[in-house]
Amino acid sequence: MKRFLVVIVSIVIFTSCEDIITVEVDEGIVQVSVDAFLNSMDQPQSIKLLKTKQFFDNVSQDPFNADSVYVKDDLGNMYLFEDLNSDGEYVWDDSILVHEGRTYDLTIKSSGVIYTSEAYANPVPQIDSLNWEYAPPTLGTGGIGGYLVELVARDLSGQTDYYWIKFKKNNKYLISKENINLAVDGSFSAESQADGQLFIPPISTFPMFDPDDTLKLGDLATYEIWSISEQTNGFWSEVQNQVISGGGIGALFATPTANVKTNILSSSSESSKQAVGWFSVSMVSDETITIEEKEGERLSFPLSF
Repeated sequence: MKRFLVVIVSIVIFTSCEDIITVEVDEGIVQVSVDAFLNSMDQPQSIKLLKTKQFFDNVSQDPFNADSVYVKDDLGNMYLFEDLNSDGEYVWDDSILVHEGRTYDLTIKSSGVIYTSEAYANPVPQIDSLNWEYAPPTLGTGGIGGYLVELVARDLSGQTDYYWIKFKKNNKYLISKENINLAVDGSFSAESQADGQLFIPPISTFPMFDPDDTLKLGDLATYEIWSISEQTNGFWSEVQNQVISGGGIGALFATPTANVKTNILSSSSESSKQAVGWFSVSMVSDETITIEEKEGERLSFPLSF
């Protein structure tokens, strides 16, 4: 009798799971999305302005047309960004824009609305060198064998510093969620007390996640350290948390989707004339190597993943 009761309960449960539920979702307000991460590298700087889209829309974002986009520093220099291709990417290309210790103000004007933000260029440590070592598939690399590359650099001492560490394979940034690599001083948290110390794993060693990431002989490997503010560190942490919590069982218990905080202020109080996104300026140090077989080449820290 007990076995028969279990069968009945199972049928009821699995049958009820087949009910179709239709949920009506209100459309969100379309706003301007600002992607403005400027840096000290001698290359074109861009500010991307796009219109936000509805959450369930499987379409690309439309460009946001601004009357003017410019950045001014605390020395009175003005940098005018232009959208030459009408695709929402506003570009400035004339030598180096970001310099250490300067404050920069972003201004976007569109149909009588003014969007503004402010950022400061914090210092960045220089990269001493890059080490590399072959890791066989048995060392926690998801069944993929290849080369690990280690960043050798020392945090600036005397204050709490925040860094965004980026990695490029063959001159192409790796942009998966696992590659949002944030550091506080020389470690991954303020509690580690790494002020003035060498960068340590996991932030100092690029791991392999899939075949596209795997490094082999002849590949170019580039590390970049971007100095960022505590607020920008918080922004990327929120982005990282939302990406990681999406999908799977975790999504069942997640809070409703909300926009990540922004530092873009609007002169208007209307919801449709607010902005999402972020403005930041960074000093950058970088180093590139070619992966090659080299006698005695080893990582400074033992593999721990």
